[in-house]
Amino acid sequence: VYLVIEKMSEIAIVLEEAERLNVVPRLGVRARLASQGSGKWQSSGGEKSKFGLAATQVLQLVEILRAAGHLESLQLLHFHLGSQMANIRDIATGVRESARFYVELHKLGVNIQCFDVGGGLGVDYEGTRSQSDCSVNYGLNEYANNIIWAIGDACEENGLPHPTVITESGRAVTAHHTVLVSNIIGVERNEYTEATPPAEDAARPLQSMWETWLEMHETGNRRSLREWLHDSQMDLHDIHIGYSSGTFNLQERAWAEQLYLNMCHEVQKQLDPSNRAHRPIIDELQERMADKIYVNFSLFQSMPDAWGIDQLFPVMPLEGLNKSPERRAVLLDITCDSDGAIDHYVDGDGIATTMPMPEYDPENPPMLGFFMVGAYQEILGNMHNLFGDTEAVDVFVFPDGSVEVELSDEGDTVADMLQYVQLDPNTLLTQFRDQVKNTGLDDALQQQFLEEFEAGLYGYTYLEDE
Repeated sequence: VYLVIEKMSEIAIVLEEAERLNVVPRLGVRARLASQGSGKWQSSGGEKSKFGLAATQVLQLVEILRAAGHLESLQLLHFHLGSQMANIRDIATGVRESARFYVELHKLGVNIQCFDVGGGLGVDYEGTRSQSDCSVNYGLNEYANNIIWAIGDACEENGLPHPTVITESGRAVTAHHTVLVSNIIGVERNEYTEATPPAEDAARPLQSMWETWLEMHETGNRRSLREWLHDSQMDLHDIHIGYSSGTFNLQERAWAEQLYLNMCHEVQKQLDPSNRAHRPIIDELQERMADKIYVNFSLFQSMPDAWGIDQLFPVMPLEGLNKSPERRAVLLDITCDSDGAIDHYVDGDGIATTMPMPEYDPENPPMLGFFMVGAYQEILGNMHNLFGDTEAVDVFVFPDGSVEVELSDEGDTVADMLQYVQLDPNTLLTQFRDQVKNTGLDDALQQQFLEEFEAGLYGYTYLEDE
């Protein structure tokens, strides 16, 4: 065990406690590098980082330990550039700078034996092998080679012993080990319906929309696709304004909105994904026509980074994977918060604002898997709307191919969550029982109400099948 000094105020406490306990401490020092990575956690490195000793402070630490007769206690050098380092060049630059600290400390008589290169080994959440915040442009071997080469080269050049190199790659170790599985509890689709003409005396915007609809079926000119869409959007906008002022009634507004959806369906069928000019329209229509899928989970509890820092996680249905992805969808959680939605998805072409889905039965939808959520999500999850921890199972796969599933956590109950906010479940149950007694209902109905209330109180915070 090493006590790593990250602030100058810590060394006095460590030396005081070591003297009181009559022990020789094993110490490390975290160097604050000038090198800085990029991405969501770049503030962990660089000269403005929260932790670590600047060059002058490292020298001060050495002199304090030398004066105290504990210079031999300083045995570890540590640095940390930040989590999820996307660019291997940033890692190589940081290691080279830290290797100079190793060399200079040896020149000062400090026998550094262990080199802790911190975390930063990234995970390719989006599968693009790029420098984006949710990907990495390197593999494990390249990561290791850059670290070992930079440290080894500095040692050989200065005739120094090679230290023991350790890493703190928490994300890379844990991200893949957890998969969240949840069920779909509701689907809202934008369906195509048979179009009928408006009344002969209908207002001009309604007639204009119908004329555009007829034109779409009488010409094969694809250059008009965007024009058709824009014309119908302008007409629909006028109808919405007219509805607010009383010019159009509810039936007319509903007719216009449905005809616009039909137009979107028709335009979508005529677009060519390989045509670069069509891509903006395709993206716009995919987002407009996507199914809204309500999933039995809380984004804030189970995937807080997706909400807080726009972290990307792979999501896919767990059934129907042998079918072509004919539909698009957006996923919404069951909280009351409009932020409870996933905004970006891994797609075969990169990152999209909708998720590809195979054709499925809305009455019997597939289960969904949320992958690579093993790093930080569970511990960062919050209790927004009092949705608690989910049920958890451990899956054991044995060499013979057999699988064993073991329940490791039953998840939080409503009563558990109420206690977090200083509400006593037993008191609530007693108060409800008193209220039911004063209703004048017959005993059987009172008992039914009490049983329903108690079952909900001590049941799961998420929706359960009856």
